[in-house]
Amino acid sequence: MDKKSTLQEISRIAGVSASTVSRVINHPELVKPDTLSKILEVIHENQMDISLRSTKRKQIIGFTFSDVHSLFTSTLVGEIGSKLVETPYQMLLFNMGSRQNVYHYFRQHLDYLSKIDGLIISSAVLDNDGVTFFRKMGIPIVLLQARCEHEKSISNNNFRGGQDAARFLISRGYTDMGFVSWEPRDEHIHDRLEGFASELRKTGLSLPESRQYSEELSMDGGYRATKQIFAEENPPQVLFYGCDYMAAGGFRYFRENGIRIPEDVGIMGFDDLEIAGAIGLTTLDQFIAKKSQMAVDYLLARLKGEELHDQIDEICITPRVVVRSSTK
Repeated sequence: MDKKSTLQEISRIAGVSASTVSRVINHPELVKPDTLSKILEVIHENQMDISLRSTKRKQIIGFTFSDVHSLFTSTLVGEIGSKLVETPYQMLLFNMGSRQNVYHYFRQHLDYLSKIDGLIISSAVLDNDGVTFFRKMGIPIVLLQARCEHEKSISNNNFRGGQDAARFLISRGYTDMGFVSWEPRDEHIHDRLEGFASELRKTGLSLPESRQYSEELSMDGGYRATKQIFAEENPPQVLFYGCDYMAAGGFRYFRENGIRIPEDVGIMGFDDLEIAGAIGLTTLDQFIAKKSQMAVDYLLARLKGEELHDQIDEICITPRVVVRSSTK
């Protein structure tokens, strides 16, 4: 079916004029949201091969996130924004909240697609239906802090990061270690925990469940977990927090209770956010700025036509230990 026939078929199914369908494809910003959603739904449901990318660029890159209060989210937003500042593009944020499947989210908000030229999907799930959906809609995408075998993805080697954290702490003489994670556990924290525990086992050490602590992913969650740990008779020599955000809560607890770092307890985090440098936290740098640059560069290359096809390769970056004063 040629493009003209496809336009006529869409207009017939949707019950609108062919000129309205043409506006949706070429100038979606001029179409009422209800009409836009209706026509997009017809195109998607009937798997029609018409790119919905407007002939006039909106010069907007979308970015999905799930935790508006997260320091990690604000760091990512800041890095991506700084990479776009020298380009014609701006960023539009989509707060998915507790919804993890990015395809389901945009299916419920089809008109959002008319506002963006490309999309960075952060810490969300993209299934095969989603891959097909965004390609049909003509929206180039890249995954950041997430994986998908059928799209370009830039992720973190969390398992190796956990291993390197354990290896470093062992080299500093620590033998009794605790791990602080968040609830509900996702694949990021799961891989960090598994990598950490596996490296301990290699050296004859262990991480029993009694040395694994979970709280909500927040600074207050880190504080509460630390309070629980130090209510025990024999707390660990060192705590490995699954992220810097929770480690900062641990710092607050130790400061309020006169517990010295690293003399009385060692602390290690994960991420290397700005706060880590401010409080002297030993942590793992997961190269947020570099990964953000790679995501932006790929999308801009797609939009400029320098990358003509979707890349399906996965780039997995190994974090690096950054030593500061919170460990001996």
